[in-house]
Amino acid sequence: MAPSQDVTVDKNGTKSQGMIEVRRLDSTKGEAVFATVNISRGTRIAAEVPLIMIPPTSDNEEVLEFFKASDQVPDDKLSEMVHILCQLSVTESIREDQHIRREAWTFYKNKKWRDRDGNTLQGKKLARAVKKTINLCAIYLTHNVQLGPGGKYGSGVFSLYSRINHSCAPNAHNSWNPTMKRLTLHATQDLKAGDQIFVNYIGHVCRTRQQRAFSLFATWGITCECEACTEPTIDQLRHRMLVTDQALAAYACGASEESNFSAVHGIPRIATPQEALKAAEELVQLLKRQRLYGMELYIKSDDDGRYRECSNYAFDSGLYDKALEYALKELELERLLIGTETGHLQDEPSGAEYWVDHVRMQIIR
Repeated sequence: MAPSQDVTVDKNGTKSQGMIEVRRLDSTKGEAVFATVNISRGTRIAAEVPLIMIPPTSDNEEVLEFFKASDQVPDDKLSEMVHILCQLSVTESIREDQHIRREAWTFYKNKKWRDRDGNTLQGKKLARAVKKTINLCAIYLTHNVQLGPGGKYGSGVFSLYSRINHSCAPNAHNSWNPTMKRLTLHATQDLKAGDQIFVNYIGHVCRTRQQRAFSLFATWGITCECEACTEPTIDQLRHRMLVTDQALAAYACGASEESNFSAVHGIPRIATPQEALKAAEELVQLLKRQRLYGMELYIKSDDDGRYRECSNYAFDSGLYDKALEYALKELELERLLIGTETGHLQDEPSGAEYWVDHVRMQIIR
């Protein structure tokens, strides 16, 4: 069951919602979300509807689609968006982007210089309307979440999720559930009352500290200080994960069949399903060692997750019981990270139940 969506606000401006609360930090760090009770791994912390949502679209059309969508959003939701905090350096660069400014003026020109109520805009009123629209676009571009793998269902901005901070060692996972039409948030670790809740903004964990730092600062203007970014031993583990991930990717696409592959690319060569299984199982252990129990184990944004990889390579190696074992682990993790409202995955090969049934059928044959 999803927690209550009722929100209470105390004299300090702390917003409480179910088993969590939003607290205002110092002026440089904005807001953060904390657990108010002990939360067990797999618990659904929240399930929220978007403040604004745009359909799947190309990067070139995204800004215009946002302008169209914002024109239909109720005033109370736009007001909530305005109060979402952003890094000033990021939003300022977006506001000064000439493409976005041109798109905003073109949007109002195509509307014959009218607001959403049909009133004619001109002079200062028109300038204020364009400025407000650009400001909202800056918030959207900073805080929007892809809905489904690769933005299959579009993208949206969420009030609570926008206030959750990033960590490269997160303790929660967000996922768009098209069956529920909500963004769900589940605990990936046991949490204690008072723990801050973190998610991973950049998705892939098989990256070095330098790679993650570049993405985080370029997109959100933040510098992460989590343990994965400050402990050299963890960065060594992440580097090992990156190399192993690259080796598996090369094997999957056939690139490792090239002569002198390791010498040319500096990546270990994987030549057989057995070697691929061993590498994938190593990645699983490296993830668990760092308590990374999120979607990297279940399914990645553009490829199979680690449990699915292990299941596939076990099957290719003739280890059918092990293939089923990993398929069942994937199903267990799916229920922890998404829940049981998975009607949208019933006939999808990416769904864990589909894969379990597929493996069982293959074993019978």
